[in-house]
Amino acid sequence: MSDINVILAERTGTGAIRLCGSDCIHLSIGPVTINMAPELFAQAAVLVKQAMESLLVIMASGDLNQPQSSLPN
Repeated sequence: MSDINVILAERTGTGAIRLCGSDCIHLSIGPVTINMAPELFAQAAVLVKQAMESLLVIMASGDLNQPQSSLPN
């Protein structure tokens, strides 16, 4: 194991992403931390990016502003 302990990103009030010496990425959002291999972290980053792109399309269409009762389950 190496002595690597690097904060890759940090946002006050949201969380942080850290790389440790055991070749593990620690993704902390609020009180939750997910530990994953760098390869899984890369896949998760693509997944979040795709979700954000979908959310932006939904928001631009105005569908997100509908009352809760009219949103599909």
